[in-house]
Amino acid sequence: MRISVVIPIFNQHEFSQIAIQSVLENTTDFELVIIDNGSDPPFKPPFSGFIETRLIRNDENLGFPKAVNQGIRAAKGDVIVLLNNDVIVAPGWSEKLIDGLNEFSIVGPVTNYAAGIQGVQPETYTSTEGLYDAAAKWSETYGDAIQEVNFVIGFCMAFQKSLFDEIGPFDESLWPCSGEEIDFCLKARAAGHKIGVVFGCYVHHEGSQTFKNMQDAGQLQYEEVCKRNDIHLAQKWGRDFWTKQIVEDPEDAETW
Repeated sequence: MRISVVIPIFNQHEFSQIAIQSVLENTTDFELVIIDNGSDPPFKPPFSGFIETRLIRNDENLGFPKAVNQGIRAAKGDVIVLLNNDVIVAPGWSEKLIDGLNEFSIVGPVTNYAAGIQGVQPETYTSTEGLYDAAAKWSETYGDAIQEVNFVIGFCMAFQKSLFDEIGPFDESLWPCSGEEIDFCLKARAAGHKIGVVFGCYVHHEGSQTFKNMQDAGQLQYEEVCKRNDIHLAQKWGRDFWTKQIVEDPEDAETW
């Protein structure tokens, strides 16, 4: 089963280089699809050796949802892994996520920076080697435990490309981002699919770097974007959708 790792990038060249290098070092049997969403200067991926790498260049920032839709449509893999460009992955990360897809249609890992149950506090680390050690110890503790949820946070999420074909693309009206992964997951739930958090898979996430970059450049106000997008999602899924990540009793799970 081949993986397509899809990474949208808007500036933040250093973060992006580190994220991609971690994928190259810790992933097997995959292709890399990078969407340069109007970076200035244009982003140049690191040397990837024999790993098939495709770079899609947009002249302006079209937003995260549109960029991931571009990447997914161009992907050749059976499994799509969406990855933020400020995430560092550890050895075994993709295998753990793919194993989760045997039972669930969408899965996500845990991390140091995320809302809801995916935000955890592993052993402290200050280096890549320390991250790898902390991720390995976390995996030893939690093994293959997966909790069913209504949605995962989109810093890293995996699903079959056939699911995208079935339920449709990410909502491109949610510019530049915020909540598009929630909407995608709830669409999947409404179609009868299961979603899970893979507790044994830990990745590092810097968090909110694109928002910070755009706000510092005067291109948006973070709180205003979140409020606008939350209103849009509440109209589709109910006002309290953010509070419903955990499926308390899978047997009695709500159908969206």
